[in-house]
Amino acid sequence: MSLTLLMLLAALPACQQGKKEEAAAPATGAAAPAPEETGEVIATYGGHKLTSGQVMRELERLPPPSRTYLAVPERKRQFIDNMIMNDLLFDEGHQAGYDRDAEIERQVEDLRKRLVVQRVMRQYQTPPTITDEQVKAYYDANPDIYSTTQIHASHILVKDEDTAKQIRDELRAHPEKFADLAKEKSIDTSTAQKGGDLGTFGQGRMVPDFERAAFALKQGEVSDVVKTQYGYHVIMVTERKEGERKPFDQVKEQIRATLRNKALQEQVQTHFDTLKKGADVKLNEDALARVNPPAAPPSPAQTTTSPGGH
Repeated sequence: MSLTLLMLLAALPACQQGKKEEAAAPATGAAAPAPEETGEVIATYGGHKLTSGQVMRELERLPPPSRTYLAVPERKRQFIDNMIMNDLLFDEGHQAGYDRDAEIERQVEDLRKRLVVQRVMRQYQTPPTITDEQVKAYYDANPDIYSTTQIHASHILVKDEDTAKQIRDELRAHPEKFADLAKEKSIDTSTAQKGGDLGTFGQGRMVPDFERAAFALKQGEVSDVVKTQYGYHVIMVTERKEGERKPFDQVKEQIRATLRNKALQEQVQTHFDTLKKGADVKLNEDALARVNPPAAPPSPAQTTTSPGGH
């Protein structure tokens, strides 16, 4: 996509916003002009006027490299032409009634909802401060994690905790069934048909909660249920190659990042749980089970008839 078209698209929301503001303004009274309407008039067209204030507002929204690119007079003129063309195209769409189209209204409302949710989420994304004392305590409490040790492990991933507990209990009684149960029950499509085999790996390859549980296992041991963002895991280590513990100074920032991310996830999850509790959320599992996603449309290859009619 050309930079010209990118700028054309980037300018569209602001231009349309300007139109909404104009439409909402009272027909009478000496209301002060909006900030973007101040400054010199750069262009007039079809009942519109484009001011230097409006142009500066759009330029300020661009990333620094684009601003530098537009310092060249000819490119700046093209940017202005794009803004004008956006308005003219919007007017054409308005005349056709597209601004009242139900599907466009739905998409606008979806975007509005996403932007509001993103704004709300910002206040819960502030990373907590992790002290040196917390980092050192974690290092001392987890001697098996930060080392050059490597393990060969397998896992079974399922969606719910109860199923995971049943699998864990069965495997602790019959660990030889691990591969068969993985093929039958694991939802990890990349490993299920390999009996859940993850191969041999060292530190930093897996998500923290999974890694912590896996490296704490002895050879042949089956883990308790481990929850991650992917679901519920049952892990078995089939081989360990013990290594040396890494010095604290070498891993302390890695530990700090791990603790910070974990605390942030817990902070967000706590708020989610509070919101749901306050809303008294009740889920009708039977009704949910009857809701099935529509089938995907056939691909062009499936709908095209071959020359032989077969």
